Amino acid sequence: MKITIVGIGFIGLVNALGFTAQGHSVFALDSDKKKIAALRKGETSISEYKLSEYLQKYGDKIRFTSEYRDAIYGADIIIFCNEIPEKEPGVCDLVNFYSTIKECAKHIQNDVTVVIRSTVPVGTNAEVKEYLDILLNHRYKVNVVSNPDFCAQGTAMKDMLQPARIVVGLSSKEARTAMEALYTGITSKECPMLVVSPESAELIKYASNAYLAVKLSYINEIADLCDLIGADIQEVSYGIGLDPRIGGKYLYSGVGFGGPSLPQDTKVLAALAEEHNVSLTVLDAAMRVNDRRPSQIILKIKKVLGDNLSDKRFAILGLSYKGNTDDIRQSPAFKVIDELLKEDSRIIAFDPKSTSAFRKKMKSDQHIAYANTLDEALKTCDVAIFLNESEEFKKLTNEDFVNYMKKPIVFDGKGVLNPYQLKDVLYFAVGKRVRKKKTVPQN
Repeated sequence: MKITIVGIGFIGLVNALGFTAQGHSVFALDSDKKKIAALRKGETSISEYKLSEYLQKYGDKIRFTSEYRDAIYGADIIIFCNEIPEKEPGVCDLVNFYSTIKECAKHIQNDVTVVIRSTVPVGTNAEVKEYLDILLNHRYKVNVVSNPDFCAQGTAMKDMLQPARIVVGLSSKEARTAMEALYTGITSKECPMLVVSPESAELIKYASNAYLAVKLSYINEIADLCDLIGADIQEVSYGIGLDPRIGGKYLYSGVGFGGPSLPQDTKVLAALAEEHNVSLTVLDAAMRVNDRRPSQIILKIKKVLGDNLSDKRFAILGLSYKGNTDDIRQSPAFKVIDELLKEDSRIIAFDPKSTSAFRKKMKSDQHIAYANTLDEALKTCDVAIFLNESEEFKKLTNEDFVNYMKKPIVFDGKGVLNPYQLKDVLYFAVGKRVRKKKTVPQN
């Protein structure tokens, strides 16, 4: 069975490697010839745990190409993994998606199963089916399947090969047979294949991400309450998560969620609901809470250091939206830095993986400098603010802070550090109770 992956970005490459690891014959199609040339050499600019390892192991078994005819001709299954950008809040830009489909259709010369892994609006499956039938003049039977991707950055290869569930939205026996063959070796009792309607499959992806957004915003508000009543958010989160009806994942407080999926998907779902006159009040509230999170950490800093922050230099540590990735899309670091710049503070920024990408995206400002290493950032700052959970940050010790900083003051926006091991550090986190007999110098 010939499988063609269309769009070799983050999700496309993970899928190409995952299906190849399962023994399928995989063609990987992308119009970016430089990217394809690099992949043929076993090189990728994507920073993801174990991705390079899998590329070295399985890359030579994948046919990387920029030629549509080479990839599409004779394919049994065509899997679209195109990234879908946001045209405006709540509106997906599908221009390139449909343009790619049109180009692929030129080379389809047999019955085929088309699988949409991209996160697309509800109803797209039916539209793609109609579009392909028109383009192909009904010469071939095309089954369109909605198969949303649930791979998270940082654990994508594991999520691909050991998923919690596989959701497929389809409307024919032929499509079901094709999907069962595609996922042979992955499905199991622990990982069922849920077969639903295309519309349900499309909505499952949006509703899942929206639920995670609600869960994160809820625990962030509980963290604010912990600050006021003397409770500890880590203890509270752990206690909540022990309930099997709730679970412990996505119960960590911090500066809010970001990235390419949760912010966009919540907006798209909210827009869909509004279009159909349905009020998603809980989701709307979660989005408002998330928008306020960067400001909350600034209020926390002012409460500790005083209102005048203009004489302080802050190390912003963690520029990507989550640790161990170079993805800066919708990163809370942008808003935190903007808030500090409004206070005339000086910034020294660093991330183990995303400093370069962040610097290109962030507008130039004389108050912002960028460190090449973590110790450089710490040595040149008055206060350190951690905004993601990169592994390099987790390794910091009490001695490191003492050696690097004159008077170590830390604000932990992601709970990345263990404050009880930092006896000589003034440590603060939203919702975290740390009893230390230390005072903080005010302005």
